Amino acid sequence: MSGSGRESFTVTLPGGFSRLMLGSSLLFTLFPAAFALAGDLPPLGVFMFALIIAPLLLAAVAGRRFRVRVRDGVVTVRPALFGSEWDFVAADVTRVVRRVNYNTGMGTLAKMTVHARGRRVSVESLMVGSEGFWAFIEGNVDPSRIVTKVNRRGGTHEGR
Repeated sequence: MSGSGRESFTVTLPGGFSRLMLGSSLLFTLFPAAFALAGDLPPLGVFMFALIIAPLLLAAVAGRRFRVRVRDGVVTVRPALFGSEWDFVAADVTRVVRRVNYNTGMGTLAKMTVHARGRRVSVESLMVGSEGFWAFIEGNVDPSRIVTKVNRRGGTHEGR
């Protein structure tokens, strides 16, 4: 284990994520509104469209709220939707699962889930600041607690 513990950075979802989710929600809202105004959509149809749109709105709210901040060796997690802010240090980490997926049309996708103080936080490679978080965890957590799972076209391979 190494690392100065003096790192300071923040991990968030990409800046356009919330705007994309809100824009998609507004676009999908136009369809049922137009049909309802024309009288061609019964109340059940409006309700069904609302159920379809709700996850997009929740994702937009979650995108603005989620944050993982590392400052002077303390990791502070602000959950996306439910739960209160919590923090931990590298010594609190009980397990780290790093998943690498080579079986995608987009290239390699990776995700790291850190278990600490009875809770967990996941950081994906598409998030802003994920590389710094991964370097912090790998440099400050006992390597025996880090497990890497690789998914290739032929199945899953587990290694250290």
